[in-house]
Amino acid sequence: MYTLYWAPNSAALAPQICLEEAGRPYELVAVDLAAARDPDYLKLNPGGKVPTLVTDDKQIVTESAAICLLLADRCKHAALLPPSGDPELGSALQWLVFLTNTLQPAILRFYYPERHTTDPSGTQAVIDSAMNDVATLWGRVDRHLAAHGPYFLGERFSAPDAFAFMLSNWQQSCPGIADRFPDVARCAAAVRARPAVRGILAVNELTA
Repeated sequence: MYTLYWAPNSAALAPQICLEEAGRPYELVAVDLAAARDPDYLKLNPGGKVPTLVTDDKQIVTESAAICLLLADRCKHAALLPPSGDPELGSALQWLVFLTNTLQPAILRFYYPERHTTDPSGTQAVIDSAMNDVATLWGRVDRHLAAHGPYFLGERFSAPDAFAFMLSNWQQSCPGIADRFPDVARCAAAVRARPAVRGILAVNELTA
């Protein structure tokens, strides 16, 4: 059985959705991110963050997008990514990397501005800049989904949809996201309605 080290509505949500979509048995182990870092957990994930996945063959994988990629490779029946040679594979990988490398860091700048300035009085400027960047980046996603949605690959659900759904729930960084970006909201609603996702909304402290 797989083990997902996790916290509600955190960066572990996208891998959890992928596990559910794949029908892969797994157990959740809660990690208290506000508490002092557990030395035993740091042995698994030196960054002290979630998620961490331990596979049934004891492979340890950290980073949310990396876990999604691993699950797509190991659970091909779930079609979390198009197969090798599929013309849509490049688009799916592009969007997954965009979400984890570009949009997520902008969101995290909003939540952790003190990490991006040495001036205690400079955090508000970091927050303001982050909010502008987050809105710009969601706009790029929204335009793509407006032209190609409801999912990133049209009618075809894939890992980027799980990742975008995860990020769309971190709404303080982009107030009014549903009204400002209706096609992002449409994609999020489609993911939320999937049977594999409905069953994990409550444990992630999200409304159905």
